[in-house]
Amino acid sequence: MRIAIDCRLIGQSGIGTFIENVVPHMVATPDVDFVLVGDKGRLADYAGRGNCTIVECTYGSFSPKELLRFPVKEVNKCDVFYTPNFNIPMGIRIPIYCTIHDIVFFDTEHFGSSLHLAALKWYVQRALRIAKGVFTVSQFSRQRIQDYFHTQRDIQVVCNGLSQELLEYKACHPVVQQRSGIVYLGNIKRNKGIHILWQAYQKLLDEGGNIPHLTIIGRFDFRTKDDEILQTILANKDKVRLVTDATNKQVYDILAHAACLVSPSLYEGFGIPPLEAMSLGTPVILSDIPVYKEIYGNYPVTFFEAGNADELCRMLKTLPASPIDVDELIASTYTYEKTAKKIMQALTE
Repeated sequence: MRIAIDCRLIGQSGIGTFIENVVPHMVATPDVDFVLVGDKGRLADYAGRGNCTIVECTYGSFSPKELLRFPVKEVNKCDVFYTPNFNIPMGIRIPIYCTIHDIVFFDTEHFGSSLHLAALKWYVQRALRIAKGVFTVSQFSRQRIQDYFHTQRDIQVVCNGLSQELLEYKACHPVVQQRSGIVYLGNIKRNKGIHILWQAYQKLLDEGGNIPHLTIIGRFDFRTKDDEILQTILANKDKVRLVTDATNKQVYDILAHAACLVSPSLYEGFGIPPLEAMSLGTPVILSDIPVYKEIYGNYPVTFFEAGNADELCRMLKTLPASPIDVDELIASTYTYEKTAKKIMQALTE
């Protein structure tokens, strides 16, 4: 059997992390050959594998060149094509499998013009129509896709996990016992709820006393960023630490030394930062949105009412005093090895 995989997002965050960590487990499947489509430099580690062929393609996602000039000739020589997103190029004649991670752009505001949303809707509808198999990362996303697009087609849930880079970091760094400060890890978008965290933290500052320091790790370069809260944060650089260009190792270092991670999201498809933080022994405070209750309901997390800055403020006054240990729980629930196995089972059957 021969499987083609769209690997162009390897090296990027979000979906890039997903495909980057799933592919190593997929290509380890016995008696299966793979065609990996993407940047040859980023795929160099696979070039020496006897069951992997690299096909150069760096066209951007959702671009006209991607739609019309994707290397479909090489792809169509395979038995199956898998893409980690719903932007499926034209001209692929073999069975297609794709992942729709979430539909946040339809379920929340601030995601562009009506023309942009119409284009995204066309892509998702097309993926649901032509793909033989569709995956998503949570039961919540599965239900939202089915409800929004009025479809009852089968959508398999394949969850996220811990990246190999984080697992290697953990193996070389013992759990930190002495911790301090609050960390936010996520993009500066409205649906991430960072404005709720800032309101809660501002209340702490107004009350005075021994205030834990706040570190915000995120990207500020999204077209859909929350400009209002971004300007507020930038105007308070003396009160918070802003980290915008850290390496993954630097992010892990910050998380590993924090008293807690706060994720005040109003909408997520899965939400990986809490999983990463807990794997490093860091307690987490989460908004009680449905997907967080689904993914982390069995974990030792603290929930607060989504959007309630007063409740969050009260929780920030009494931060956890010691690290947590959830390694066995994570290993039994969320790993990319399990995800890859489930995807491969669908593709090979």
